[in-house]
Amino acid sequence: MSQWLAWAKQIQAISQTGKTYTKDGYDLERYEQLADISHQMLASLAEQPVSRVENLFIDEQGYPTPKVDLRAGVIVDNKILLVRERTDDKWSLPGGWADVNEAPREGIIREVLEESGYQVTNPKLIALKDRALHAYLPVSAQHIYKLFFLCELIGGAPTLNLEVSEIGFFALDNLPQLSTGRVLVEDIQMLFAHYKQPDKALFID
Repeated sequence: MSQWLAWAKQIQAISQTGKTYTKDGYDLERYEQLADISHQMLASLAEQPVSRVENLFIDEQGYPTPKVDLRAGVIVDNKILLVRERTDDKWSLPGGWADVNEAPREGIIREVLEESGYQVTNPKLIALKDRALHAYLPVSAQHIYKLFFLCELIGGAPTLNLEVSEIGFFALDNLPQLSTGRVLVEDIQMLFAHYKQPDKALFID
């Protein structure tokens, strides 16, 4: 299945690139057909309607590149900060998509504040993971790079919002049910390992 997913994504990327650069009307039609085929493949693999898959790419133009997901590890008294996502009622590291015109360090500080109400500083990149190479579920039609940072807590207070229904700190041996499309147990284990061994090497896929 993973190979079929990779092929479907590749067809979508070829279609998007072709539609960006072609000047021939007939070629444009062919690239549109490739897009339709890739959407049907992705919909079949995800067991979702084609219309839902198409909506993932409706704003995608230009040369296709991976999206960037930022995630923060904030550890206090040997417990890590997690937020409960309203979309699936499961827990995740605070984070979200990187924004245009914003450095990754700025982005993760903003995300932690927006999702939890806590203020952090000194974000340290500890891992850059290719989502497709790990056991995140459900699988994504988009190619995503995940950046994990260790951050220092400096203030704030837990504050609920439209995306988060609960906020808490958890020990590694007492984690709640995780939102596995966003974070895996291995990610949290990795953050604790870097917290305990600050000179540990950066992980890069």
